[in-house]
Amino acid sequence: MSVWNVNYATDLIASMAQLNFQTDSNSGAALKNAAQVSSDYAKILSEKISEVEEAMKKTQDNANKQQQNFSSGSNSAKSIETVKRFMPDGSIMITTYEDGEISSQVKKRPNLVPMPDYSAPPDASGQVATKIEQHFSAADLLMMLM
Repeated sequence: MSVWNVNYATDLIASMAQLNFQTDSNSGAALKNAAQVSSDYAKILSEKISEVEEAMKKTQDNANKQQQNFSSGSNSAKSIETVKRFMPDGSIMITTYEDGEISSQVKKRPNLVPMPDYSAPPDASGQVATKIEQHFSAADLLMMLM
């Protein structure tokens, strides 16, 4: 709502209030009392209107300053996001995004360790079959938490 609409609405309210006070009372004393009440009301109303206009001017100035700062590009704040993923091959991929673009990407390969596989049949020499499994060390898990 613009300032002019606020002024028009408040003037309309003030004039209707004065009109109601004048038509309701027929005696001279009542008219003087109504005039006193309406003048007090008009003072309070004008004070409130001036406060609203000042507040509106301040918000417009702040909005203009923010718009100028934004358009000049002085806000150089970057959004940095780090995403950590477990990949299907067991590796850990750490990707860092700055303003939606990839700035760095690190892929930590898994630590593969030979483990005995008791479910598979033994070799021809009678040795237990082995399989390679990934083994996360405490450092790998700690890296994921950071």
